Amino acid sequence: MKLRFFLFLIIIINNFCHSQKETSFGDIPFNLLEMKEYPKDSTASAVIIMEKGFSKIDKNRYDRVKLITEYLVRIKILNKKGLDKATIEIPLYKSQSSKSKEIFREVHAVVINPDRTTGSLNNNDVHLEDYNEYYDLLKFTVPNVQIGAVIDYRYVIESPFFFNFNSWKFQSDIPKVYSEYSTSIPANYKYNIMLKGPLKLSIHESDIKKDCFYFQGVGSADCILNTYVMKDIPAFKEEDYMISKYNYLSAIDYELESFEDFQGQVDRYTKSWKDTDKEFKSDIEIGSQAKKENYFEKLIPNEITKSNANGIDKAKQLYYWLQSDLFWNNKNSLFSAIDVKDAFDQKSGSSTELNLILLNFLKAAGFDAEFMLLSTREHGLPTKLHPVISDFNYLVVKLNDNNKSYLLDITNKNMSFGMIPFKTLNGYGRVFDLENNSYWYDIRITNPSEIKTTLSINIAKDNQITAKIRRIYKGYKGLNRRNEIRNRSNEDISNEIQSELDNEGFYNITNYITRNEGALEKALIEEYDIQSTEELNYTKLLLNPFIIDRIKENPFNLNERLYPVDFGYPFYADYAVIINFPEQCLIENLPESKGLKLAEDKGYMIYKVSKNNNKIVINNNLRLEKSNYESYEYEGLKQLFAELVFLQNNQPLIFKLKPTK
Repeated sequence: MKLRFFLFLIIIINNFCHSQKETSFGDIPFNLLEMKEYPKDSTASAVIIMEKGFSKIDKNRYDRVKLITEYLVRIKILNKKGLDKATIEIPLYKSQSSKSKEIFREVHAVVINPDRTTGSLNNNDVHLEDYNEYYDLLKFTVPNVQIGAVIDYRYVIESPFFFNFNSWKFQSDIPKVYSEYSTSIPANYKYNIMLKGPLKLSIHESDIKKDCFYFQGVGSADCILNTYVMKDIPAFKEEDYMISKYNYLSAIDYELESFEDFQGQVDRYTKSWKDTDKEFKSDIEIGSQAKKENYFEKLIPNEITKSNANGIDKAKQLYYWLQSDLFWNNKNSLFSAIDVKDAFDQKSGSSTELNLILLNFLKAAGFDAEFMLLSTREHGLPTKLHPVISDFNYLVVKLNDNNKSYLLDITNKNMSFGMIPFKTLNGYGRVFDLENNSYWYDIRITNPSEIKTTLSINIAKDNQITAKIRRIYKGYKGLNRRNEIRNRSNEDISNEIQSELDNEGFYNITNYITRNEGALEKALIEEYDIQSTEELNYTKLLLNPFIIDRIKENPFNLNERLYPVDFGYPFYADYAVIINFPEQCLIENLPESKGLKLAEDKGYMIYKVSKNNNKIVINNNLRLEKSNYESYEYEGLKQLFAELVFLQNNQPLIFKLKPTK
């Protein structure tokens, strides 16, 4: 019966696909309501039956040239989890420099439920939110959506931005039966068009429409029409430890190469790095703000100017002084209006302003310092084919001293010299010194970040359990923990740890202290005691030696991962447990020691158990020697973490206790 049902669904879907061009908004076939599961992905919570997009450069109703995009989609909701697809968020880009923005012209939505009840969108359901400095967010929720429903929605967006013609994402987090994107681009506009990702087009059709772009008394141009289709598109499965999914989704991207007006004047947008370097030196605001060292030279504090520190030690003095004195306003403002003098006077500014202040002070003190543009992990990797300045969204400082380079950022009060935010650990960046040619520079974190945990557990003669816990954090693990505990009281942190201990059942925390919280170049240390909260008067005790911070779930569960695992930095974790128990307390089991090694010595896990008289020592060591593992290395990581999860969660020590009186 199940096979027949699946065949029935396939027939429904295939028939639907063959009639795509006749599909219209709101004309929902009732047979789709009978669909209970998508046969090509039984785990799907929803499936896009059809989506169509059409983008064109044309005149709007005010006779102004705009990029106009119409979008239509039909979604089948398969289970409760899929109900979140009834809420739609559409980012609308806005420019801080030109004050231009994208706007929506139309938004419509309808739904039919399996019980034949319906719903539709009204104006009160549509909201426009000022999301951040770069985007507004158009949000709406289709009303009265039930499990099994079919939703149609459509919208029209008008944009003044032509450089990045609307990209089309064929893949999303749910599967798609049919995805079609059509474009109409006047011959005046020449774009580089790139098909990204592992999937291939099912259909690509191209045509020319004569004189479609017409201005009375000025001229006309032909339009190039393209239609791109993919069918049976699998969902993109996200996992932990990845950079932007947009690096790997199957999609079509556009980039404006040149524009020719009706008088034959050609403006080239895709330029060489030599042209881009020249623009930074003369036109782009970042370039002018990076040349203020003469102004800042007189502002270097006397205690730094007159100190005996030389070389990198003096650079550290400048770094920590500015880090302490200036505050980030939570904006990046890479290509917005910036003013380093005003930001320094106000003691607050964007990340671009603060890091350019650092750059100017370093140059004023005689250091070889440059600025580097990069793209954050969520923003995606910049292309290396040619300059695309919009690919970048962040700026840091590159300091060169004695054949060694340091990347610097002062936005975070907890970052030590030589660190940049985790969000910026994304492959590579472009370095500018405004005197010579710019160049690519790889962002490589070679020093491993570490967590070392030591538990000294004591089972007393009265069967009470106490333990001393010491945790040492280095590198980005130290930065993460400093960010978590900064400006919080010991009592507050103790209460948080206590909440975690409550999950173990019977421990209380006491005597919490930290060391080196403000000494950023030293390891952060946490120490505290725990003790059992109930009297153990039974005959057996099951003790999981990994009382805190054990890895409870494997972050890697895909059958196949087609994109890299990116931790951002190499990582070491050491977990040492020493258990002392009295003579009348007998150990009934002792887990076996185990180890697992990745290919080519790129990492390993060791679990070692030993017993000497009334002492048990367990050492669990994890080493990930690389920050980035390719997809072909995924299976090894998956097996390593699976073994680690098992050992930390399924190997309790069993003690036979003497009942207390």
